[in-house]
Amino acid sequence: MSPDLALQTLRHSADLGQAPSLDAHVEALREFLGGQLESVESELPQALGQSIAPLVETGVHLIRAGGKRIRPILTLLSAGCVGVSGPEVRRLACAGELVHLASLLHDDVVDNADLRRGVDTPRIIWSNAASVLGGDYALTRALELVGSLAQREPLMEAVTTLRDLVEGEVIQLQHRGTGTLTIADYQAIIDRKTASLFRWCCRAGVWLSNETHYTAPLGEFGFSLGACFQIVDDVLDVTAAMEDSGKEPFTDLFDGKLTLPVLLALEALPEFRAPLITVFTALRANDPAAHEQAAAFIQAFVPALHNCGALERARAMAVDAAQTAVEALNAVPRSEHRDALETIAASLAQRMR
Repeated sequence: MSPDLALQTLRHSADLGQAPSLDAHVEALREFLGGQLESVESELPQALGQSIAPLVETGVHLIRAGGKRIRPILTLLSAGCVGVSGPEVRRLACAGELVHLASLLHDDVVDNADLRRGVDTPRIIWSNAASVLGGDYALTRALELVGSLAQREPLMEAVTTLRDLVEGEVIQLQHRGTGTLTIADYQAIIDRKTASLFRWCCRAGVWLSNETHYTAPLGEFGFSLGACFQIVDDVLDVTAAMEDSGKEPFTDLFDGKLTLPVLLALEALPEFRAPLITVFTALRANDPAAHEQAAAFIQAFVPALHNCGALERARAMAVDAAQTAVEALNAVPRSEHRDALETIAASLAQRMR
């Protein structure tokens, strides 16, 4: 797909709203990457190594539950843009997925989540402590994988990325269930919690090449793609039916998280913020009437959200981020791997409805 066609697809999907196509595109990428991604898939459980139970088992449990493997795909494709492949790139791809895995193990405890990818979360099977420690262990294994390479840049950047992830989580926790989150706070969270890891995945393998000057544009691509990824997920939290997203609409809101469409609606309709804070206060206090109050708030808020243009603005921001990602690739030589990265951005934007 040419850059012009990719951008045209992005704009068209934003205007019309299209059925989710990312899953189908990921399957096509699996075929394109062939044995490389299959090897990463088989190496992931081994990458966790051997240790005291259940440190390994918590991670293996989530690995076997599946997932799109977007982060390893980005590592393999970005490295492919500069002609790099092989076991060292696969090691980096596994490391990126292990960092993501660790964040899921931690998030499930913070969110009191019972299900992940349709199966019981490790915190339910083992315990909250086991899930947290399993996540910590996965992070150490990721750093060991990256540190085993001769190039030091991927490790140095991995440490910075982990710091970003922690900072993003803390910012989110500070505002969770308070109703005080602003759009600037939201941007700071997604920059650190999602976009930073996407950026690392797109830069890591390039350091193994003789063309390390391409780490900058590929990192910019990953960062903007990560922002798009999170915004699209936020839009789906509002619009998607249970069978499409795997969770009930407004799950994030009931968990005390204000996503972009909700924030944009509150900006346009400030009269809803005080009632929302009242609901959050009742939920935190375990007030028996809290869920009834929350349901009443949602019943009034949803039509207002749909009518105030918040969803359209969120979609436009996702498309802008995807367009920025595609444009960053202009500095990278044309190849099948670069074309594949471009179409990831296009298919991601098409998930919005």
